[in-house]
Amino acid sequence: MQNWTERQRRWRKNGRRGVSPIIATILLVAITVVLAAVLYILISGLTKGPGNTPLGTALAMGSPTAGANGTAFTYTIQITPSSGLTPASLNFQIQSSTGAITLVAGSAIQLIGPQGCLEATYTFATNAWAAGSAGASTHACTPPGVTTTVLTSGMQLYLSSSVTNLQGQGDTLVAVGVGSFSGTVFVALP
Repeated sequence: MQNWTERQRRWRKNGRRGVSPIIATILLVAITVVLAAVLYILISGLTKGPGNTPLGTALAMGSPTAGANGTAFTYTIQITPSSGLTPASLNFQIQSSTGAITLVAGSAIQLIGPQGCLEATYTFATNAWAAGSAGASTHACTPPGVTTTVLTSGMQLYLSSSVTNLQGQGDTLVAVGVGSFSGTVFVALP
Protein backbone atom coordinates (compact mmCIF):
# COMPACT_ATOMS: atom_id res chain seq x y z
CA MET A 1 0.00 0.00 0.00
CA GLN A 2 2.82 2.38 0.81
CA ASN A 3 4.40 1.85 -2.58
CA TRP A 4 1.18 2.76 -4.34
CA THR A 5 0.74 5.89 -2.20
CA GLU A 6 4.32 6.95 -2.94
CA ARG A 7 3.73 6.59 -6.69
CA GLN A 8 0.53 8.61 -6.46
CA ARG A 9 2.35 11.44 -4.65
CA ARG A 10 5.07 11.53 -7.31
CA TRP A 11 2.44 11.63 -10.05
CA ARG A 12 0.67 14.55 -8.37
CA LYS A 13 3.98 16.34 -7.93
CA ASN A 14 4.85 15.83 -11.62
CA GLY A 15 1.37 16.96 -12.63
CA ARG A 16 1.89 20.28 -10.82
CA ARG A 17 5.08 21.13 -12.67
CA GLY A 18 4.78 23.95 -15.25
CA VAL A 19 6.61 24.41 -18.52
CA SER A 20 10.36 24.63 -18.42
CA PRO A 21 11.94 28.07 -17.96
CA ILE A 22 13.36 27.99 -21.52
CA ILE A 23 9.94 27.34 -23.10
CA ALA A 24 8.36 30.03 -20.89
CA THR A 25 10.98 32.58 -22.00
CA ILE A 26 10.45 31.73 -25.68
CA LEU A 27 6.67 32.11 -25.29
CA LEU A 28 7.01 35.49 -23.56
CA VAL A 29 9.35 36.81 -26.26
CA ALA A 30 7.03 35.57 -29.05
CA ILE A 31 3.97 37.20 -27.45
CA THR A 32 5.86 40.48 -27.01
CA VAL A 33 7.01 40.51 -30.65
CA VAL A 34 3.48 39.82 -31.93
CA LEU A 35 1.99 42.59 -29.76
CA ALA A 36 4.68 45.06 -30.85
CA ALA A 37 4.00 44.26 -34.54
CA VAL A 38 0.25 44.75 -34.11
CA LEU A 39 0.75 48.08 -32.33
CA TYR A 40 3.19 49.26 -35.02
CA ILE A 41 0.67 48.50 -37.78
CA LEU A 42 -2.13 50.29 -35.93
CA ILE A 43 -0.09 53.38 -35.07
CA SER A 44 1.70 53.74 -38.44
CA GLY A 45 -1.66 54.32 -40.13
CA LEU A 46 -2.38 57.22 -37.78
CA THR A 47 0.90 59.06 -38.32
CA LYS A 48 0.54 59.58 -42.07
CA GLY A 49 -0.29 63.13 -43.03
CA PRO A 50 -1.62 64.61 -46.27
CA GLY A 51 -0.41 63.16 -49.50
CA ASN A 52 -1.37 59.59 -48.76
CA THR A 53 -3.61 59.05 -51.84
CA PRO A 54 -1.49 58.05 -54.86
CA LEU A 55 -2.28 60.25 -57.86
CA GLY A 56 -1.89 57.23 -60.15
CA THR A 57 -5.02 55.67 -58.66
CA ALA A 58 -7.01 58.91 -59.01
CA LEU A 59 -6.11 60.11 -62.52
CA ALA A 60 -5.55 58.47 -65.89
CA MET A 61 -4.58 60.43 -68.99
CA GLY A 62 -5.24 59.17 -72.50
CA SER A 63 -2.94 59.44 -75.50
CA PRO A 64 -2.45 63.07 -76.56
CA THR A 65 -3.77 64.17 -79.95
CA ALA A 66 -1.46 66.72 -81.58
CA GLY A 67 -2.80 69.67 -83.51
CA ALA A 68 -2.42 73.37 -84.22
CA ASN A 69 -4.53 76.40 -83.44
CA GLY A 70 -3.24 79.27 -85.53
CA THR A 71 0.38 79.69 -84.42
CA ALA A 72 -0.11 77.64 -81.24
CA PHE A 73 1.00 74.01 -81.00
CA THR A 74 -1.64 72.01 -79.18
CA TYR A 75 -2.43 68.65 -77.59
CA THR A 76 -5.82 67.38 -76.52
CA ILE A 77 -5.72 64.78 -73.71
CA GLN A 78 -8.75 62.88 -72.42
CA ILE A 79 -8.70 62.33 -68.65
CA THR A 80 -10.40 59.78 -66.43
CA PRO A 81 -10.36 61.08 -62.84
CA SER A 82 -11.71 59.63 -59.61
CA SER A 83 -11.44 60.23 -55.86
CA GLY A 84 -12.59 63.86 -55.86
CA LEU A 85 -9.73 65.46 -57.79
CA THR A 86 -10.01 69.20 -58.32
CA PRO A 87 -7.80 71.36 -60.55
CA ALA A 88 -6.08 72.67 -57.42
CA SER A 89 -5.01 69.06 -56.67
CA LEU A 90 -2.75 69.09 -59.73
CA ASN A 91 0.35 70.88 -60.89
CA PHE A 92 1.93 70.24 -64.27
CA GLN A 93 5.47 70.06 -65.61
CA ILE A 94 6.95 69.32 -68.99
CA GLN A 95 10.05 67.12 -68.93
CA SER A 96 12.47 66.95 -71.81
CA SER A 97 13.69 63.65 -73.27
CA THR A 98 16.65 63.84 -70.86
CA GLY A 99 14.32 64.16 -67.84
CA ALA A 100 15.02 67.85 -67.22
CA ILE A 101 12.03 70.02 -66.33
CA THR A 102 11.62 72.67 -68.97
CA LEU A 103 9.87 75.99 -68.57
CA VAL A 104 7.74 76.30 -71.68
CA ALA A 105 7.12 80.00 -72.24
CA GLY A 106 3.67 80.89 -73.50
CA SER A 107 2.26 77.49 -72.52
CA ALA A 108 -0.94 76.75 -70.66
CA ILE A 109 -3.36 73.92 -70.00
CA GLN A 110 -7.08 74.52 -70.27
CA LEU A 111 -9.48 72.16 -68.53
CA ILE A 112 -12.45 71.69 -70.83
CA GLY A 113 -15.65 70.24 -69.37
CA PRO A 114 -17.86 67.60 -71.02
CA GLN A 115 -20.14 70.32 -72.51
CA GLY A 116 -17.17 72.27 -73.91
CA CYS A 117 -16.99 74.75 -71.04
CA LEU A 118 -13.63 76.19 -70.06
CA GLU A 119 -13.50 75.14 -66.41
CA ALA A 120 -10.01 76.34 -65.47
CA THR A 121 -6.64 77.36 -66.94
CA TYR A 122 -3.19 76.31 -65.68
CA THR A 123 -0.28 78.60 -66.62
CA PHE A 124 3.22 77.07 -66.61
CA ALA A 125 4.92 80.45 -66.06
CA THR A 126 3.15 80.93 -62.70
CA ASN A 127 2.44 77.27 -61.82
CA ALA A 128 -1.07 78.37 -60.91
CA TRP A 129 -4.68 77.71 -61.86
CA ALA A 130 -7.25 80.38 -62.70
CA ALA A 131 -11.01 79.92 -63.00
CA GLY A 132 -12.39 79.50 -66.50
CA SER A 133 -15.03 81.52 -68.29
CA ALA A 134 -18.10 80.99 -70.43
CA GLY A 135 -16.29 82.24 -73.53
CA ALA A 136 -14.97 78.80 -74.47
CA SER A 137 -18.40 77.43 -75.29
CA THR A 138 -21.82 78.25 -76.59
CA HIS A 139 -23.19 76.73 -73.37
CA ALA A 140 -23.79 78.97 -70.38
CA CYS A 141 -20.98 77.93 -68.03
CA THR A 142 -20.32 79.22 -64.58
CA PRO A 143 -17.46 77.16 -63.18
CA PRO A 144 -17.44 77.09 -59.37
CA GLY A 145 -13.67 77.53 -59.15
CA VAL A 146 -10.40 75.63 -59.19
CA THR A 147 -10.71 74.34 -55.63
CA THR A 148 -14.32 73.16 -55.87
CA THR A 149 -14.73 71.96 -59.48
CA VAL A 150 -14.50 68.17 -59.26
CA LEU A 151 -12.84 66.58 -62.28
CA THR A 152 -15.10 64.06 -64.02
CA SER A 153 -14.85 61.67 -66.94
CA GLY A 154 -15.37 63.38 -70.27
CA MET A 155 -13.17 66.34 -69.36
CA GLN A 156 -10.13 67.14 -71.48
CA LEU A 157 -6.81 68.82 -70.92
CA TYR A 158 -5.98 71.18 -73.79
CA LEU A 159 -2.23 71.91 -73.75
CA SER A 160 -1.19 74.81 -75.95
CA SER A 161 2.13 76.54 -76.52
CA SER A 162 2.33 79.67 -78.63
CA VAL A 163 6.13 79.95 -78.47
CA THR A 164 7.72 76.47 -78.41
CA ASN A 165 6.92 73.64 -80.77
CA LEU A 166 6.48 70.66 -78.44
CA GLN A 167 5.77 68.19 -81.24
CA GLY A 168 8.40 65.57 -81.95
CA GLN A 169 10.69 66.75 -79.12
CA GLY A 170 10.23 63.62 -76.97
CA ASP A 171 8.75 65.66 -74.12
CA THR A 172 6.53 64.26 -71.37
CA LEU A 173 3.63 65.99 -69.64
CA VAL A 174 3.76 65.25 -65.93
CA ALA A 175 0.82 65.74 -63.56
CA VAL A 176 2.02 66.20 -59.97
CA GLY A 177 -0.29 65.55 -57.01
CA VAL A 178 -0.88 68.41 -54.57
CA GLY A 179 -2.43 68.42 -51.08
CA SER A 180 -3.95 65.06 -50.25
CA PHE A 181 -2.67 63.49 -53.50
CA SER A 182 0.92 62.36 -53.91
CA GLY A 183 3.02 61.08 -56.77
CA THR A 184 2.94 61.76 -60.49
CA VAL A 185 1.23 60.62 -63.68
CA PHE A 186 3.11 60.78 -67.01
CA VAL A 187 1.98 60.98 -70.63
CA ALA A 188 4.37 61.17 -73.60
CA LEU A 189 3.83 64.01 -76.06
CA PRO A 190 4.26 62.76 -79.67
